[in-house]
Amino acid sequence: MKILRIFGFPLVLAATFASSAASAQSTSSFSPLSNNITTPRPFDPGTNTTNPSALAVQTQNPYLGSVPTSPLVPGTLQLSLTDAVNRALRANLGLIDTEQEHAQSRAARMRALSVLLPQLSAELDGSFRNFPLNTIGGQKLGLPNMIPEYNYQTANISYRQNLVDLSAIHEVKAARAEEKSSEAALADARNIVVLASTSAYLQVLASQSRVRTAEADLASAQALEALLNDRVKREVSPEIDAIRAHVARESAEQRLALAQVRLERDKLGMTRIIGLPVEQDFALTTELGFVAAPGDSLDTLLQQATVARQDLKAAAARVEFARQQVKAQSAERLPALEVRANGGETGVNFGHAYGTYEVEGRLSLPIFTGRRIEANVLTAQATLQRREAELADLQQRTRYDVRTSLLDLRAADKSVEVAHTNLTLANEGMRQAKDRFEAGVSNSFELIQAQQAVASAEDNDIESVYAHNLAKLMLIRSVGTAEHDYTTYLGVR
Repeated sequence: MKILRIFGFPLVLAATFASSAASAQSTSSFSPLSNNITTPRPFDPGTNTTNPSALAVQTQNPYLGSVPTSPLVPGTLQLSLTDAVNRALRANLGLIDTEQEHAQSRAARMRALSVLLPQLSAELDGSFRNFPLNTIGGQKLGLPNMIPEYNYQTANISYRQNLVDLSAIHEVKAARAEEKSSEAALADARNIVVLASTSAYLQVLASQSRVRTAEADLASAQALEALLNDRVKREVSPEIDAIRAHVARESAEQRLALAQVRLERDKLGMTRIIGLPVEQDFALTTELGFVAAPGDSLDTLLQQATVARQDLKAAAARVEFARQQVKAQSAERLPALEVRANGGETGVNFGHAYGTYEVEGRLSLPIFTGRRIEANVLTAQATLQRREAELADLQQRTRYDVRTSLLDLRAADKSVEVAHTNLTLANEGMRQAKDRFEAGVSNSFELIQAQQAVASAEDNDIESVYAHNLAKLMLIRSVGTAEHDYTTYLGVR
């Protein structure tokens, strides 16, 4: 069975979403006084992966695509977080692919089971023929050269069943294990879709906050420019102050333009994940700020992950599939018993027909197969050992994912605290810079620097809250409860 591996787990792969820390830094640290703290694991739905332990870039990630299921709605669509997740669970391409793989695994189990079930068929035959007796030496026996044209009709029902076929029995058990693996992969894919859609929603919210902050910064820069231009005209301040204010205002305009472009790109990326037409305009209605994560201990989270991680269940099912394949290949050395029966009516026509029947038992035992069975057993054993190693590795990786996600969450908590403190200090610095400027004890350079420091601190505060929410998502993803717990961890009411 084809298993899509995303997030280090079967499936397929989501997803997705991690912009580099360097990118985050380049958008926020535009002032030497910004005092930015790099927040852990920011990500972008278009550039990286859902895997918390192996951030390998996915070139074509199906969890970043979708099949739009709703028509274009005139005006602005009001979109809550729950609505976005539900849309993604209906339209996300990665989940659709996994659903079809699950359907194929169910078909494979039905096909394997059909080998053991009775096979019934009905047949109706009408024949018109002659028979040359010379083919059997009719002339020597004094018989005519040919029996002239004659006809007969036959109607019968055939029955066939493998009464004893241990290899086929183990094939059925293997197919059942494969179906369980596919079912677990499907559940895991739903968690990936929840992570993809929720993180995209968070990213749009963060971009909206950046736009609002940039608009406020631009208004402040424009007011400062007007003030300094007036002071220059009245010859209270030197002309260099007006030039500085002009450059600061243009920088604020540039930051606003970049924030608006980023917002539109993030909204387009979100439409691709949740299945909206890319032309659809929408507004987010769920506000997600800083909410402390539930204080579950490491041991509790590890126990939850052992029970809830669907990729662990899928890996265990693949081990069982490989084990049954070994038994199936080994059982080919054993005898197989098949029974066949045939009954019906045969005659010149169905008005003058005679009952006929046939019962046959068939016992087969392979004696020499050119070591084919031995080769198949060795191949199946190698696959089993590989699957057992993968399961053992995944068990350790689960513990690793939970521990690293918990560490990231703790770092994100600290980052939010530091970012809030920096913003408070920057605002206080701005207030003091205004007081000193108005008192005439400082020039515009210090005031503009303080203004830029506030803008940088605000951007870093937005990024830290976004990263904190993302860290909570990654934690419940590593535990395997993203679909069940995302509203609780994000504080959605």
